[in-house]
Amino acid sequence: MRRTLAALPLAALLLTGCAFGGDVETLLRAPQLSGQSAALQRALNSYLGGSATLKYPASGDFLSPFAFGDWDGDGTNEAAVLYTTGTAGSNVFLAVLEPEGEDGWRVSQTVEGLSSEVETFSAAHLRDATSQQILAGYGSAQGDRYLVVYEYDGAALTTIISNRYSEMVLGDFTGKGDTQDLVVALPTDTEYGGVTLQLLTNVEGEFRSYQTLNLGEGTYTGCAALHAGQGRDDAMYLVMDVWTGANTLASDIVLYDGETGFLQPYHPPGVANLQRSTQRYHTELLSRDIDGNGTIDIPVEVDDGGTLQPPMDKSLLFLVWEDYATVDGANSKFGVYDSQNNFYLPLPESMHGSVLIRTNQGGSGWLVCDSENSKIYCEIRVVDPTGEDPAGSTLVYQRIANIGSQQLQARIVTPYYGLSIESITSGTVLLGQE
Repeated sequence: MRRTLAALPLAALLLTGCAFGGDVETLLRAPQLSGQSAALQRALNSYLGGSATLKYPASGDFLSPFAFGDWDGDGTNEAAVLYTTGTAGSNVFLAVLEPEGEDGWRVSQTVEGLSSEVETFSAAHLRDATSQQILAGYGSAQGDRYLVVYEYDGAALTTIISNRYSEMVLGDFTGKGDTQDLVVALPTDTEYGGVTLQLLTNVEGEFRSYQTLNLGEGTYTGCAALHAGQGRDDAMYLVMDVWTGANTLASDIVLYDGETGFLQPYHPPGVANLQRSTQRYHTELLSRDIDGNGTIDIPVEVDDGGTLQPPMDKSLLFLVWEDYATVDGANSKFGVYDSQNNFYLPLPESMHGSVLIRTNQGGSGWLVCDSENSKIYCEIRVVDPTGEDPAGSTLVYQRIANIGSQQLQARIVTPYYGLSIESITSGTVLLGQE
Protein backbone atom coordinates (compact mmCIF):
# COMPACT_ATOMS: atom_id res chain seq x y z
CA MET A 1 0.00 0.00 0.00
CA ARG A 2 1.42 3.35 -0.97
CA ARG A 3 1.71 5.58 2.08
CA THR A 4 4.08 8.36 0.99
CA LEU A 5 1.59 11.18 0.74
CA ALA A 6 2.75 14.76 0.68
CA ALA A 7 2.02 18.11 -0.94
CA LEU A 8 -1.37 16.99 -2.09
CA PRO A 9 -2.58 19.00 -5.11
CA LEU A 10 -6.33 18.80 -5.30
CA ALA A 11 -7.38 16.77 -8.30
CA ALA A 12 -10.80 15.73 -7.22
CA LEU A 13 -14.10 17.32 -7.86
CA LEU A 14 -15.56 17.94 -4.44
CA LEU A 15 -19.25 17.39 -3.88
CA THR A 16 -20.68 17.76 -0.44
CA GLY A 17 -24.28 18.05 0.60
CA CYS A 18 -25.67 21.34 1.85
CA ALA A 19 -29.01 22.75 2.76
CA PHE A 20 -31.17 23.70 -0.18
CA GLY A 21 -32.78 27.11 -0.45
CA GLY A 22 -36.44 27.98 -0.60
CA ASP A 23 -38.54 29.86 -3.14
CA VAL A 24 -37.41 33.30 -1.93
CA GLU A 25 -33.75 32.40 -2.43
CA THR A 26 -34.51 30.98 -5.87
CA LEU A 27 -36.20 34.21 -6.90
CA LEU A 28 -33.29 36.27 -5.61
CA ARG A 29 -30.80 34.14 -7.53
CA ALA A 30 -32.74 34.01 -10.78
CA PRO A 31 -30.97 36.12 -13.45
CA GLN A 32 -32.55 37.80 -16.43
CA LEU A 33 -32.11 35.21 -19.13
CA SER A 34 -30.30 36.16 -22.31
CA GLY A 35 -28.57 34.54 -25.24
CA GLN A 36 -28.11 30.79 -25.00
CA SER A 37 -30.09 30.42 -21.79
CA ALA A 38 -33.08 32.25 -23.24
CA ALA A 39 -32.92 30.12 -26.38
CA LEU A 40 -32.94 26.98 -24.25
CA GLN A 41 -35.97 28.09 -22.29
CA ARG A 42 -37.84 29.04 -25.48
CA ALA A 43 -37.19 25.57 -26.89
CA LEU A 44 -38.28 23.95 -23.63
CA ASN A 45 -41.46 26.03 -23.40
CA SER A 46 -42.30 25.23 -27.02
CA TYR A 47 -41.83 21.52 -26.35
CA LEU A 48 -44.01 21.63 -23.23
CA GLY A 49 -46.67 23.84 -24.74
CA GLY A 50 -46.46 26.08 -21.70
CA SER A 51 -44.07 27.90 -19.41
CA ALA A 52 -41.45 25.91 -17.45
CA THR A 53 -40.22 27.12 -14.06
CA LEU A 54 -36.46 26.83 -13.87
CA LYS A 55 -35.06 25.02 -10.82
CA TYR A 56 -31.79 26.07 -9.20
CA PRO A 57 -29.57 23.41 -7.59
CA ALA A 58 -27.93 24.15 -4.24
CA SER A 59 -24.42 22.92 -5.11
CA GLY A 60 -22.31 21.06 -7.64
CA ASP A 61 -20.60 21.90 -10.93
CA PHE A 62 -23.62 23.81 -12.16
CA LEU A 63 -25.21 26.41 -9.89
CA SER A 64 -27.81 27.38 -12.48
CA PRO A 65 -30.63 25.34 -14.07
CA PHE A 66 -28.54 25.08 -17.24
CA ALA A 67 -25.67 22.65 -17.79
CA PHE A 68 -23.57 22.14 -20.91
CA GLY A 69 -21.41 19.16 -21.82
CA ASP A 70 -20.83 16.44 -24.36
CA TRP A 71 -23.26 13.98 -22.80
CA ASP A 72 -23.15 11.42 -25.63
CA GLY A 73 -19.49 11.75 -26.66
CA ASP A 74 -20.20 12.85 -30.25
CA GLY A 75 -17.90 15.86 -30.05
CA THR A 76 -20.72 18.42 -29.75
CA ASN A 77 -21.96 19.89 -26.50
CA GLU A 78 -25.55 19.27 -25.52
CA ALA A 79 -27.50 21.04 -22.79
CA ALA A 80 -29.40 19.89 -19.72
CA VAL A 81 -32.07 21.91 -17.94
CA LEU A 82 -33.74 21.50 -14.55
CA TYR A 83 -37.34 22.64 -14.42
CA THR A 84 -40.83 22.11 -13.00
CA THR A 85 -44.22 22.56 -14.59
CA GLY A 86 -47.53 23.50 -13.06
CA THR A 87 -49.29 20.54 -14.64
CA ALA A 88 -46.97 17.66 -13.72
CA GLY A 89 -46.76 17.72 -9.94
CA SER A 90 -43.99 19.18 -7.78
CA ASN A 91 -41.06 16.96 -8.80
CA VAL A 92 -38.16 18.39 -10.75
CA PHE A 93 -37.69 17.30 -14.37
CA LEU A 94 -34.43 17.04 -16.32
CA ALA A 95 -34.43 17.78 -20.05
CA VAL A 96 -31.60 17.12 -22.51
CA LEU A 97 -31.50 19.42 -25.53
CA GLU A 98 -29.55 19.06 -28.77
CA PRO A 99 -28.21 22.08 -30.68
CA GLU A 100 -30.13 22.82 -33.86
CA GLY A 101 -29.23 25.28 -36.57
CA GLU A 102 -27.25 28.42 -35.87
CA ASP A 103 -28.54 29.29 -32.39
CA GLY A 104 -31.45 26.94 -31.87
CA TRP A 105 -32.12 24.01 -29.58
CA ARG A 106 -34.57 21.11 -29.57
CA VAL A 107 -35.64 18.93 -26.67
CA SER A 108 -34.45 15.36 -27.17
CA GLN A 109 -35.39 13.66 -23.89
CA THR A 110 -36.96 14.46 -20.54
CA VAL A 111 -37.11 12.49 -17.29
CA GLU A 112 -38.85 13.10 -13.97
CA GLY A 113 -36.62 13.47 -10.91
CA LEU A 114 -37.19 12.02 -7.47
CA SER A 115 -38.23 15.10 -5.48
CA SER A 116 -38.98 18.80 -5.68
CA GLU A 117 -35.48 19.92 -4.62
CA VAL A 118 -32.08 19.45 -6.29
CA GLU A 119 -29.22 19.45 -3.80
CA THR A 120 -26.42 18.97 -6.32
CA PHE A 121 -26.09 19.04 -10.12
CA SER A 122 -22.85 17.93 -11.77
CA ALA A 123 -21.29 15.94 -14.61
CA ALA A 124 -18.33 13.57 -14.85
CA HIS A 125 -16.58 11.12 -17.19
CA LEU A 126 -17.71 7.93 -15.52
CA ARG A 127 -17.91 5.50 -18.49
CA ASP A 128 -15.24 6.79 -20.87
CA ALA A 129 -13.10 9.80 -21.73
CA THR A 130 -15.50 11.25 -24.31
CA SER A 131 -19.04 11.13 -22.94
CA GLN A 132 -20.16 12.73 -19.69
CA GLN A 133 -22.77 11.44 -17.30
CA ILE A 134 -25.09 13.76 -15.38
CA LEU A 135 -25.39 13.47 -11.59
CA ALA A 136 -28.33 14.87 -9.66
CA GLY A 137 -28.78 14.68 -5.91
CA TYR A 138 -32.38 15.07 -4.82
CA GLY A 139 -33.51 16.00 -1.31
CA SER A 140 -36.93 15.60 0.25
CA ALA A 141 -38.67 17.53 3.00
CA GLN A 142 -38.42 14.40 5.17
CA GLY A 143 -34.63 14.51 4.99
CA ASP A 144 -34.18 11.60 2.57
CA ARG A 145 -31.56 12.09 -0.12
CA TYR A 146 -31.36 10.29 -3.47
CA LEU A 147 -28.51 10.21 -5.97
CA VAL A 148 -29.24 9.55 -9.64
CA VAL A 149 -26.66 9.15 -12.41
CA TYR A 150 -28.09 9.68 -15.90
CA GLU A 151 -26.60 8.56 -19.20
CA TYR A 152 -27.54 10.04 -22.57
CA ASP A 153 -26.56 8.16 -25.75
CA GLY A 154 -27.91 10.62 -28.30
CA ALA A 155 -31.35 9.05 -28.40
CA ALA A 156 -32.33 7.92 -24.90
CA LEU A 157 -31.81 9.31 -21.41
CA THR A 158 -31.47 6.43 -18.97
CA THR A 159 -30.79 6.00 -15.27
CA ILE A 160 -27.68 3.92 -14.57
CA ILE A 161 -27.47 4.51 -10.79
CA SER A 162 -30.26 5.43 -8.37
CA ASN A 163 -29.50 5.15 -4.64
CA ARG A 164 -30.25 6.70 -1.30
CA TYR A 165 -27.14 8.46 -0.02
CA SER A 166 -25.89 10.79 2.67
CA GLU A 167 -22.73 12.24 1.02
CA MET A 168 -20.73 11.70 -2.16
CA VAL A 169 -17.46 12.71 -3.81
CA LEU A 170 -15.98 12.29 -7.29
CA GLY A 171 -12.34 11.63 -8.15
CA ASP A 172 -9.94 9.31 -9.94
CA PHE A 173 -9.47 7.02 -6.96
CA THR A 174 -8.56 3.93 -8.98
CA GLY A 175 -5.92 5.69 -11.08
CA LYS A 176 -7.47 5.08 -14.50
CA GLY A 177 -6.55 8.57 -15.62
CA ASP A 178 -9.30 9.14 -18.18
CA THR A 179 -12.39 8.48 -16.05
CA GLN A 180 -13.59 9.39 -12.59
CA ASP A 181 -14.88 7.24 -9.79
CA LEU A 182 -17.71 7.94 -7.41
CA VAL A 183 -17.63 7.26 -3.66
CA VAL A 184 -20.97 7.37 -1.89
CA ALA A 185 -21.66 7.27 1.84
CA LEU A 186 -24.81 5.22 2.30
CA PRO A 187 -27.36 6.09 5.00
CA THR A 188 -26.74 4.41 8.34
CA ASP A 189 -29.66 2.05 8.95
CA THR A 190 -28.26 -0.56 11.34
CA GLU A 191 -28.52 -0.51 15.13
CA TYR A 192 -24.72 -0.67 15.39
CA GLY A 193 -24.18 2.47 13.33
CA GLY A 194 -20.99 2.91 11.35
CA VAL A 195 -20.58 4.30 7.84
CA THR A 196 -20.68 2.25 4.65
CA LEU A 197 -18.73 3.66 1.72
CA GLN A 198 -19.57 2.43 -1.76
CA LEU A 199 -17.01 2.74 -4.56
CA LEU A 200 -18.50 2.90 -8.05
CA THR A 201 -16.11 2.75 -10.97
CA ASN A 202 -15.73 1.81 -14.63
CA VAL A 203 -15.26 -1.95 -14.92
CA GLU A 204 -14.73 -3.14 -18.50
CA GLY A 205 -16.80 -0.30 -19.94
CA GLU A 206 -19.60 -0.56 -17.37
CA PHE A 207 -19.98 1.94 -14.54
CA ARG A 208 -21.11 -0.02 -11.50
CA SER A 209 -20.62 -0.71 -7.81
CA TYR A 210 -17.19 -2.20 -7.21
CA GLN A 211 -16.66 -2.24 -3.42
CA THR A 212 -18.36 -1.49 -0.14
CA LEU A 213 -16.29 -0.63 2.93
CA ASN A 214 -17.73 -0.57 6.43
CA LEU A 215 -16.08 1.78 8.93
CA GLY A 216 -16.64 2.69 12.56
CA GLU A 217 -19.31 0.20 13.52
CA GLY A 218 -20.33 0.94 17.09
CA THR A 219 -18.56 4.32 16.96
CA TYR A 220 -19.82 6.35 14.00
CA THR A 221 -23.45 7.35 13.70
CA GLY A 222 -23.29 8.78 10.19
CA CYS A 223 -21.27 10.63 7.56
CA ALA A 224 -21.17 14.43 7.66
CA ALA A 225 -18.98 15.10 4.59
CA LEU A 226 -16.53 13.53 2.11
CA HIS A 227 -13.44 15.28 0.72
CA ALA A 228 -10.86 14.03 -1.79
CA GLY A 229 -7.20 14.84 -2.54
CA GLN A 230 -4.26 13.38 -4.45
CA GLY A 231 -0.80 12.42 -3.24
CA ARG A 232 2.54 13.08 -4.84
CA ASP A 233 2.66 9.43 -5.99
CA ASP A 234 -0.78 9.90 -7.63
CA ALA A 235 -2.50 7.85 -4.92
CA MET A 236 -5.76 9.57 -4.07
CA TYR A 237 -7.00 9.77 -0.52
CA LEU A 238 -10.37 10.41 1.04
CA VAL A 239 -11.10 12.37 4.22
CA MET A 240 -14.43 11.48 5.80
CA ASP A 241 -15.98 13.65 8.51
CA VAL A 242 -18.19 11.44 10.67
CA TRP A 243 -20.73 11.87 13.43
CA THR A 244 -19.62 10.22 16.65
CA GLY A 245 -22.66 11.38 18.58
CA ALA A 246 -25.46 13.90 18.37
CA ASN A 247 -23.09 16.85 18.86
CA THR A 248 -19.60 15.58 18.04
CA LEU A 249 -17.57 15.09 14.87
CA ALA A 250 -14.36 13.25 14.08
CA SER A 251 -12.51 12.35 10.89
CA ASP A 252 -11.24 9.24 9.15
CA ILE A 253 -8.91 8.77 6.17
CA VAL A 254 -9.27 6.19 3.41
CA LEU A 255 -6.77 5.37 0.65
CA TYR A 256 -7.10 3.37 -2.53
CA ASP A 257 -4.57 0.53 -2.46
CA GLY A 258 -3.33 -0.10 -5.98
CA GLU A 259 -2.00 -3.54 -5.08
CA THR A 260 -5.27 -4.94 -3.76
CA GLY A 261 -7.52 -2.75 -5.89
CA PHE A 262 -9.63 -1.66 -2.92
CA LEU A 263 -10.21 1.27 -0.61
CA GLN A 264 -8.91 0.72 2.91
CA PRO A 265 -8.38 2.80 6.07
CA TYR A 266 -5.18 4.81 6.39
CA HIS A 267 -3.41 5.25 9.72
CA PRO A 268 -1.13 8.33 9.74
CA PRO A 269 2.29 7.78 11.27
CA GLY A 270 2.59 8.94 14.86
CA VAL A 271 -1.18 9.09 15.43
CA ALA A 272 -2.41 6.35 17.73
CA ASN A 273 -6.12 7.03 17.32
CA LEU A 274 -7.09 9.40 14.50
CA GLN A 275 -10.75 9.54 15.47
CA ARG A 276 -9.98 10.48 19.08
CA SER A 277 -7.35 13.00 17.96
CA THR A 278 -9.80 14.75 15.63
CA GLN A 279 -12.90 14.71 17.84
CA ARG A 280 -14.53 18.13 17.95
CA TYR A 281 -17.61 19.68 19.49
CA HIS A 282 -18.21 22.48 17.01
CA THR A 283 -19.99 20.43 14.39
CA GLU A 284 -19.79 23.16 11.76
CA LEU A 285 -16.03 22.51 11.55
CA LEU A 286 -15.70 20.29 8.49
CA SER A 287 -12.41 19.33 6.85
CA ARG A 288 -11.32 21.44 3.89
CA ASP A 289 -8.29 22.81 2.07
CA ILE A 290 -7.82 25.65 4.53
CA ASP A 291 -4.83 27.34 2.86
CA GLY A 292 -5.44 26.57 -0.80
CA ASN A 293 -2.36 24.36 -1.24
CA GLY A 294 -4.32 21.31 -2.38
CA THR A 295 -4.24 19.27 0.83
CA ILE A 296 -7.34 18.34 2.78
CA ASP A 297 -6.88 19.67 6.30
CA ILE A 298 -8.73 18.34 9.35
CA PRO A 299 -9.66 20.83 12.10
CA VAL A 300 -8.59 19.88 15.63
CA GLU A 301 -9.76 21.83 18.68
CA VAL A 302 -6.85 22.43 21.08
CA ASP A 303 -6.82 23.66 24.69
CA ASP A 304 -3.14 24.64 24.77
CA GLY A 305 -3.32 27.42 22.19
CA GLY A 306 -3.30 30.23 24.72
CA THR A 307 -5.70 32.15 26.94
CA LEU A 308 -9.19 33.28 26.02
CA GLN A 309 -10.45 35.88 28.46
CA PRO A 310 -14.21 36.05 29.13
CA PRO A 311 -16.44 36.64 27.24
CA MET A 312 -14.22 35.61 24.30
CA ASP A 313 -14.06 32.06 25.63
CA LYS A 314 -17.75 31.70 24.71
CA SER A 315 -17.31 32.36 20.98
CA LEU A 316 -13.63 31.73 20.18
CA LEU A 317 -11.48 28.62 20.26
CA PHE A 318 -7.98 27.72 19.19
CA LEU A 319 -7.66 25.39 16.22
CA VAL A 320 -4.90 23.39 14.60
CA TRP A 321 -5.57 22.21 11.05
CA GLU A 322 -3.79 18.94 10.27
CA ASP A 323 -3.35 17.40 6.83
CA TYR A 324 -1.95 14.12 8.28
CA ALA A 325 -0.54 13.34 4.85
CA THR A 326 3.17 14.03 5.02
CA VAL A 327 5.73 11.28 5.39
CA ASP A 328 6.67 12.55 8.85
CA GLY A 329 3.11 12.91 10.12
CA ALA A 330 0.88 15.94 10.54
CA ASN A 331 1.54 19.36 9.04
CA SER A 332 -0.05 21.88 11.42
CA LYS A 333 -1.62 25.27 10.85
CA PHE A 334 -2.45 27.18 14.02
CA GLY A 335 -5.12 29.83 14.44
CA VAL A 336 -8.37 31.03 16.00
CA TYR A 337 -11.94 30.13 15.09
CA ASP A 338 -14.72 32.66 15.66
CA SER A 339 -17.83 30.49 16.04
CA GLN A 340 -20.18 33.47 16.22
CA ASN A 341 -19.14 34.80 12.82
CA ASN A 342 -17.88 31.46 11.42
CA PHE A 343 -14.41 32.46 10.23
CA TYR A 344 -10.88 31.22 10.85
CA LEU A 345 -7.92 33.55 11.47
CA PRO A 346 -4.43 32.02 11.05
CA LEU A 347 -1.76 32.95 13.56
CA PRO A 348 2.00 32.33 13.46
CA GLU A 349 2.94 28.94 14.94
CA SER A 350 5.28 30.78 17.30
CA MET A 351 2.20 32.20 19.04
CA HIS A 352 0.90 28.71 19.85
CA GLY A 353 0.61 28.58 23.66
CA SER A 354 1.81 32.14 24.24
CA VAL A 355 -1.07 34.32 23.11
CA LEU A 356 -3.93 35.97 25.01
CA ILE A 357 -7.17 37.12 23.37
CA ARG A 358 -9.54 39.61 25.00
CA THR A 359 -12.47 41.72 23.89
CA ASN A 360 -11.84 45.09 22.27
CA GLN A 361 -13.27 48.41 23.35
CA GLY A 362 -16.93 48.54 22.40
CA GLY A 363 -17.26 44.75 22.15
CA SER A 364 -17.25 44.62 18.34
CA GLY A 365 -14.32 42.19 18.19
CA TRP A 366 -11.15 41.09 19.94
CA LEU A 367 -7.49 41.84 20.53
CA VAL A 368 -4.61 39.41 20.02
CA CYS A 369 -2.08 40.09 22.79
CA ASP A 370 1.02 38.56 24.32
CA SER A 371 0.54 36.11 27.19
CA GLU A 372 1.15 38.82 29.83
CA ASN A 373 -1.54 41.05 28.29
CA SER A 374 1.02 43.84 28.06
CA LYS A 375 1.31 44.12 24.31
CA ILE A 376 -1.41 44.17 21.62
CA TYR A 377 -0.45 42.66 18.27
CA CYS A 378 -3.64 43.13 16.27
CA GLU A 379 -7.33 43.90 16.51
CA ILE A 380 -10.10 42.01 14.72
CA ARG A 381 -13.64 43.35 14.56
CA VAL A 382 -16.96 42.77 12.76
CA VAL A 383 -18.93 45.97 12.21
CA ASP A 384 -21.55 47.63 10.06
CA PRO A 385 -19.52 49.16 7.20
CA THR A 386 -21.86 52.16 7.08
CA GLY A 387 -21.32 52.92 10.75
CA GLU A 388 -18.93 55.55 12.04
CA ASP A 389 -16.15 55.24 14.60
CA PRO A 390 -16.32 57.38 17.75
CA ALA A 391 -15.56 61.05 17.24
CA GLY A 392 -11.85 61.73 17.34
CA SER A 393 -10.81 58.17 16.48
CA THR A 394 -7.77 58.01 14.20
CA LEU A 395 -7.53 54.23 13.99
CA VAL A 396 -7.35 52.81 10.47
CA TYR A 397 -8.83 49.38 9.76
CA GLN A 398 -8.35 47.19 6.70
CA ARG A 399 -11.34 45.40 5.21
CA ILE A 400 -10.74 41.64 5.24
CA ALA A 401 -14.06 40.20 4.08
CA ASN A 402 -17.81 40.68 4.11
CA ILE A 403 -19.84 38.53 6.51
CA GLY A 404 -23.45 38.99 5.50
CA SER A 405 -24.27 42.67 5.81
CA GLN A 406 -21.31 43.27 8.11
CA GLN A 407 -17.61 43.71 7.43
CA LEU A 408 -14.66 41.88 8.94
CA GLN A 409 -11.87 44.37 9.58
CA ALA A 410 -8.37 44.22 11.07
CA ARG A 411 -5.51 46.48 12.06
CA ILE A 412 -1.96 45.79 13.18
CA VAL A 413 -1.04 47.45 16.48
CA THR A 414 2.42 46.04 17.24
CA PRO A 415 4.40 44.31 14.47
CA TYR A 416 5.01 40.59 14.98
CA TYR A 417 6.94 38.33 12.61
CA GLY A 418 4.52 36.32 10.49
CA LEU A 419 1.47 38.43 11.38
CA SER A 420 0.59 41.25 9.01
CA ILE A 421 -2.42 42.70 7.25
CA GLU A 422 -1.33 40.75 4.18
CA SER A 423 -1.20 37.43 6.05
CA ILE A 424 -4.57 38.12 7.68
CA THR A 425 -6.16 39.07 4.35
CA SER A 426 -4.80 36.06 2.47
CA GLY A 427 -5.18 33.53 5.28
CA THR A 428 -8.58 34.34 6.82
CA VAL A 429 -11.23 31.86 5.70
CA LEU A 430 -14.99 32.22 5.91
CA LEU A 431 -15.91 28.66 6.78
CA GLY A 432 -19.44 28.93 5.49
CA GLN A 433 -18.08 29.33 1.94
CA GLU A 434 -16.06 27.02 -0.31
